[in-house]
Amino acid sequence: MIPDELIQDLEILKEQGYTYDIVEESPKICIVFKDYQLPSGIYNIEKVDLLIFTTPYYPNAGFDMFWVDPKLTLKNNGQPKAADTFENHLGKSWRRFSYHPYNSKPWNPSEDSVTSFMSYVQQRLLKGD
Repeated sequence: MIPDELIQDLEILKEQGYTYDIVEESPKICIVFKDYQLPSGIYNIEKVDLLIFTTPYYPNAGFDMFWVDPKLTLKNNGQPKAADTFENHLGKSWRRFSYHPYNSKPWNPSEDSVTSFMSYVQQRLLKGD
């Protein structure tokens, strides 16, 4: 079951122009952002599908890593830092970005949300390493 809080928070991203699909793959709730716009000049492609997931316990359960199409590389054909693992989700292969924003400060449901996590994803992708 998709929590109402998650649907409400995703509406904020929808208003910002994000398009996404929500898929329940028990026990996960997967959110696939379609044609996610990557920062210009850093990667070999401009847009990519981007996957994140949580559980039915959102907002108490948050987000951690994110996944993209495996063909994504840096513009110089290098591999992004901590993104050399591939996993299968939703019936296809994804490149895992093993970035953990909540290692130094645990997820706090009164402060953190899918919108704040997506801001982190954008900032992290801007680093281009």
